[in-house]
Amino acid sequence: MTKIWTRDNWPSDRWPSFSFDEMACRETGGNLMIPAFMDRLQLLRDVLGFPLIVTSGYRSLSHSVETIKPDDRPGSHTYGLAVDIAISGDRAWSLLHEATNLDFTGIGVKQAGPMEGRFIHLDTLTPDIARHAPRPAIWSY
Repeated sequence: MTKIWTRDNWPSDRWPSFSFDEMACRETGGNLMIPAFMDRLQLLRDVLGFPLIVTSGYRSLSHSVETIKPDDRPGSHTYGLAVDIAISGDRAWSLLHEATNLDFTGIGVKQAGPMEGRFIHLDTLTPDIARHAPRPAIWSY
């Protein structure tokens, strides 16, 4: 059963490094992040020992990024199993190392171009959900 999170029921004691607002869809405000994914993300943050700036968490199916896709397959963010993290340099290297140790199954790397546009995508899609892409997988943007 999918949990519909609100500001009132977001378990900030369970995920102290991540707020409801940063994980919610930027266009609809909806938040259907999967607890097991959030637990893994919090563990990653704890292991790394530095903040993770989430630029995209959950995305509604009506989010503009989802509606302009060339195919009809929902992206990993729509499942509540993905985040994009603004990061570069040594911290990006550390994040990649620890993300593979913690069994994130999808890792997208954007480390070229202006510093403010660099990020790493992390997800935990399984082969049955990610039918269009093998898992585990790593790719670059």
